[in-house]
Amino acid sequence: MPTELGNDEVTSSERRVFDSLASGGLRGTALHSLNLPEHAYKRTGELDFVLVLEDLILVIEVKGGQVSCHDRVWTYRDRAGHHRTSREGPFNQAQSGMYALRDRLRTRVGHAVDDIAFGYLVVTPDVDIPSGFEWADETYCGRGPYNRGLDRAIERAQAYWLAKEPRRFVIDSNLHSRLMHDLRPSFDQSPLLDARASALEASMVRLTDEQYSRLDLISEEPRVICSGGAGTGKTFLATEVARRQSLVGRRVLFTCRSTVLAAFVKELLAGTSVDVMAIDEIPVSGSYDVLVVDEAQDLMTFDILNDLESVIAGGWADGRWVMFLDQNAQAHFYGDFDTDALQYVESFHPVRPTLKFNCRNTREIAFQTRAYTGADTGVATAGAGPEVIYANISNRQSETAALEAHLRTLRENEVRPGNITIVSVRGDWESSAAKGLRDFRKGRLERVTPERAANWPGTSMSWASAIDVKGMENRFVCVIDIDSVTSEKEANLLYVALSRPRAGLWVAVTSEVGDQLKGLFKLHSASALEAYKKAKV
Repeated sequence: MPTELGNDEVTSSERRVFDSLASGGLRGTALHSLNLPEHAYKRTGELDFVLVLEDLILVIEVKGGQVSCHDRVWTYRDRAGHHRTSREGPFNQAQSGMYALRDRLRTRVGHAVDDIAFGYLVVTPDVDIPSGFEWADETYCGRGPYNRGLDRAIERAQAYWLAKEPRRFVIDSNLHSRLMHDLRPSFDQSPLLDARASALEASMVRLTDEQYSRLDLISEEPRVICSGGAGTGKTFLATEVARRQSLVGRRVLFTCRSTVLAAFVKELLAGTSVDVMAIDEIPVSGSYDVLVVDEAQDLMTFDILNDLESVIAGGWADGRWVMFLDQNAQAHFYGDFDTDALQYVESFHPVRPTLKFNCRNTREIAFQTRAYTGADTGVATAGAGPEVIYANISNRQSETAALEAHLRTLRENEVRPGNITIVSVRGDWESSAAKGLRDFRKGRLERVTPERAANWPGTSMSWASAIDVKGMENRFVCVIDIDSVTSEKEANLLYVALSRPRAGLWVAVTSEVGDQLKGLFKLHSASALEAYKKAKV
């Protein structure tokens, strides 16, 4: 039963119920924290958990701490001694929420909802409330039943509600998908990267339908290789997989090749029990229940695979592991990718889901990246954005001047410095055109290091090599220091650089590089245009 905590305002009792649901054996989907704007007598309402089972939608109301009722006034007291009172008891609250949910779904999904059985269950994991005339015993799970197994209490409630509505139908896969499409955008959200804003903003990002299906698959399969091009959400998914696996009590190791990317992910997973380390930082001893590998194509050597196998409980053959990799040849630029090593991992018969939708780049950026590199960047779903800008330059000085002018334009359009990253294809700071910027002289431009990545994107403008920025992104990206795009490595670095921005892309090119790009465009533009048309549908 895949579950997801919906927001930062999670009580300890809700987290314990979440853990019980996540580790249980019920078939269905459990979702947390649904806001109901249309409630019968409240301005807004909220449901703690909604379970979409095979034949029932069950609303769960959780009350932690001490719960008591005197003269029809309910008192709730938490462990810190804070208390509140209400004349609406938890059973009436759950019942009214159930009806509000049913009415909402009937409006948005249609009359197919009339054939679904609904019910509710009140859970007080810390206390046992004496039986009362206002509720049926089957609709309540106190401390004793909770400790004996929440699954049993849910099955008891399920039988009770189905007996009251015996003519209701099973929720088939088609109806289940329609319900999830309506319900999930309301609350199953992850506090990670916002595809349209800074990673440190307090907004919540929704997973795409494709990512939901991949998460559900990965939670059920012990060995997975998930592939996708730049922008399809591999790092986001890898982080979310690691977080969810840790929440069900497994010891999880997240690894990648780049120390910069590892520092970035470590900050995203702060507060969890996941160990995040670059491959060179993993100790020889140690054993993990789950291994999550991001940018796995960078680790495809037998030496690295042997080192990783030593820390997976059960090894490659019997252990639980998930790899996320870019299937494009353009993603290989460390020079040690071994096809035999990948085939060795594949010999353990992992499932092979793919990510086909680009949820980072605008249509314009995805088109340009594919047209000049030939890489499959997926079908862009982020929508339309500004045109990609190419600036003609002749030398380092003119490149610095052109970059200075573009940065001034971004400032005039109120783009915050932290939302701008300058990516150097050459990757050498000493010879970079960015070193001559006034912002650098004034201390307003920072080079991306592991320490800087842990505070990504920060408040100041950043500079990074194409290698170091793999797996990361920013709202606006300026690509500079392109000496040539004729070699395989140069084309691979260009692929990474062009695919980093979410909204705006600016590229500085000499006339020589421009001619090389024209040749690449002739070679790859047909497939790029086909993908662009799909993105516009």
